[in-house]
Amino acid sequence: MTEHSRSRITPVPPLPYPGSGDVSIEWEHSWNAPRPAIGGYQSLAPVAVVAKPKSHPLVIRYVKRLNALGYTELREPNQTLLKMRRERAELERQVYLREKQQWADSPQGVEARIDQQPIFIKSHFQNKIRWLRENHGDKHTNAFLTGTGKNALLRLDAVREYQGVSKGRKSELMAYFQGIYSHLAELNKRRVKSLANDVAGRINEMFCTEVSTPTDETRTLSDAELLTIYRNIALEVRSLRVKPPHWRELGPKPNQPDEPVDRAVYHSAIARLINADWWESKLWRLRNDWRESQLRAAGLIHKRAAPYISKEALADWMEQKRRNREFFKRHELVDDEGNTVSLEAMVDASISNPTIRRHELMARMKGIELVAQSRDDVGMFYTITCPSKNHANNQSGHANPKWNYTTPPQAQAYLTKLWRNITSKLGRENLRVYGFRVAEPHHDSTPHWHLLLFMKPQECHAITEIIRTYAVKEDRAELGKRTSARFTAKRLDPKKGSATAYIAKYISKNIDGYALDGELDNETGKPMKETARFAMAWASRHRIRQYQPIGTPPVTVWRELRKLNNKLLNDLIKSDEFKLAIQHLIDEETDPADIAAKVAAMRGKKLLLDPAMDAVMSAADVSCFATYIMQQGGVLIPREEYTVRIAYQDNEQPNAYGETTEKIYGIYSPLLGEASRICTRLKSWKIVARKKAKPAVAVGVDVFQDGPAVPWSSVNNSPVEQKIREPEEAIDRILEEKIIDFTALTDAERRALLRRIKNAPVATIKTNPLTPAEELSRQVSAEKAVQRQEKTVQLAPVTTKIRDFAESIGLSISKQQAQSLACGATLTIGGQNWRAREDYCLYQCQPTTAQRVFSVMSRVAKLREGANRESHPH
Repeated sequence: MTEHSRSRITPVPPLPYPGSGDVSIEWEHSWNAPRPAIGGYQSLAPVAVVAKPKSHPLVIRYVKRLNALGYTELREPNQTLLKMRRERAELERQVYLREKQQWADSPQGVEARIDQQPIFIKSHFQNKIRWLRENHGDKHTNAFLTGTGKNALLRLDAVREYQGVSKGRKSELMAYFQGIYSHLAELNKRRVKSLANDVAGRINEMFCTEVSTPTDETRTLSDAELLTIYRNIALEVRSLRVKPPHWRELGPKPNQPDEPVDRAVYHSAIARLINADWWESKLWRLRNDWRESQLRAAGLIHKRAAPYISKEALADWMEQKRRNREFFKRHELVDDEGNTVSLEAMVDASISNPTIRRHELMARMKGIELVAQSRDDVGMFYTITCPSKNHANNQSGHANPKWNYTTPPQAQAYLTKLWRNITSKLGRENLRVYGFRVAEPHHDSTPHWHLLLFMKPQECHAITEIIRTYAVKEDRAELGKRTSARFTAKRLDPKKGSATAYIAKYISKNIDGYALDGELDNETGKPMKETARFAMAWASRHRIRQYQPIGTPPVTVWRELRKLNNKLLNDLIKSDEFKLAIQHLIDEETDPADIAAKVAAMRGKKLLLDPAMDAVMSAADVSCFATYIMQQGGVLIPREEYTVRIAYQDNEQPNAYGETTEKIYGIYSPLLGEASRICTRLKSWKIVARKKAKPAVAVGVDVFQDGPAVPWSSVNNSPVEQKIREPEEAIDRILEEKIIDFTALTDAERRALLRRIKNAPVATIKTNPLTPAEELSRQVSAEKAVQRQEKTVQLAPVTTKIRDFAESIGLSISKQQAQSLACGATLTIGGQNWRAREDYCLYQCQPTTAQRVFSVMSRVAKLREGANRESHPH
């Protein structure tokens, strides 16, 4: 680099051009000459040459071998070295698999593998193993381990292959969460919440990296850039087995161009992906599904263990119901005007109440049946079941070897797709059906459908054959000629009962078990009144819709019309016209019966301007679903042709993800247009915490200087002298019933209060609250005790007749024995087996299988004991 000169005197030559080499310059003055740099660069001493290390003889031999083989031969498929490598890799793989499966070769290995399972799996097996060792010895225990235990563990390993992160495509999230995701089913609520925060934070970091703008804002990005960013993040999310939000609209479509989408959709989708609450709900649902699948694989969900759903899931469902009830009690509803309503009362008055839900379903089913009768249609009852590969257990309760590890939601999706194909085929053949569908579980949690459908008589055979063809199409070979295992059809006979009565059992057994006392479920053998909550918990856990109408007007319009009618009737009763009319009738001393008839006529007057809409509302008000269907236009018509439909409007406030969602505004008539919109929800309600009771300052006993205390109640029929001489025991009762104002108590009341405090029993503090599982067990025991008591009362007349007949033939039996006979049990008296029949008489019967087995084993034991005494004489 050239030096910079501060001055130059002619004829000094110019500075050399950079890069031209060193030039000798004679400076005028010594002080003008450039000085050497302090501590400048110096030439380095030459480095000694190090001798090249010699290669190892094995390395030299290996290199020579590679050179001899040649580079091209290494890439040949049949090359010797490549074949040797593959053989060695296969050998190592076989050794690994042999070591992995070594646990299944002995009972000790199976038991050790069971001990490695999570607590919700191994606790059941450990209890079973402990019981077998204590009661049956090592032989039965080892048989259980090498049989049931080994099979359960193999099924567990197969199910877990479908869980964890997706192995189809490598991604950043998959690599990071692969370890904890394999144990997601073992996490509790707190750890799932922590995992959700971690996932949301990492996706937020990925999004900020993708945006990479100075302000990390998306307003400067184009729609194409936003779509690319969303799809990149969505692919990461799919590796965690979670469906990204708005994937149907924003996901890539093969052989189709991308359609323009509102930017708000991108924003709401990304807002969900970076939201920890959204991830918590998704991960918690995934955790519950995987946990339930593992319990099914382990053989803990079937009719001999826990029907429909696991005990843990049932306890969680009941605990959630209890928490919901506590929340309802602690909160209330407040409208815009400050009026408050009990939240618990409102919930109990809605279809969340199982009783009201059952009543509504029965009314709807009865209405559909009446419409079918008016159309001269016939009813058919169909049952459609999933193929054998979708069932985790056989009908006997044993593990199904054909199970392909399908979950209940996947089986429900199969039935939904099957019904979609059936209705498409019926539509192409111009065949139409309407009715009701009920989804309920098998004992192993696999869903199946019951359909009560109505159709024209001449189309019944064709419709049944189409449904049968599609229902048995999957895995047709396994059925042979016996298609009843997959599909059954039964024509309803009006002489044997109505259609509503036929399906009432299926409605009640899946809600609250009403009117099913003493009824036993065919699959589980348990009382239907007890299994009703199992069915509700099953539908809640797997998000399965239990009841669905087919081809009828929607019930939401029915509910909104009933609300509107009540509102209009209240306004009518409060109107001056109604009050004057009633007062006029009273003044004329009209007969009360005539007044009631005229009031009913006024209540039935036209409330809506449009006669068609008013007729639909009147039918809904009187709970006649058949009239409601006909006034709506009938069955099997498009939704656009209904007389009344639901009207919607946008919410005033966006949701947490910036979306403006719709809410119900009221009703309208498509035939009249938007001018017919009627609001059915005039008030906006908010859920607030219930206010605490105000301090009883003015409610207590106020003492005046010139007289006795003011009475507690608003009515005082006692004279002053009698009140003054009132005994202190009565004061005790008053203090127990009222809120006390300690600042205004008389001396007698203070003494009574002190006596109550001294004599109050010591409150017991429960230090060990019941867990959800213990609470469930306690409730089940209490319900069983009530059922036994009710059954005893019901069987009292039968028990008396059986005991009378027994005495007439010389038998003496107790009341408990008579009850057992009335329930169908076999009683052994004097070496003879007796059973009771419907005529309350006792008949001798052959010994049961269990009794014969017990008798044979007893004889074998006696013979073995005699043989032992002979071989070992004392």
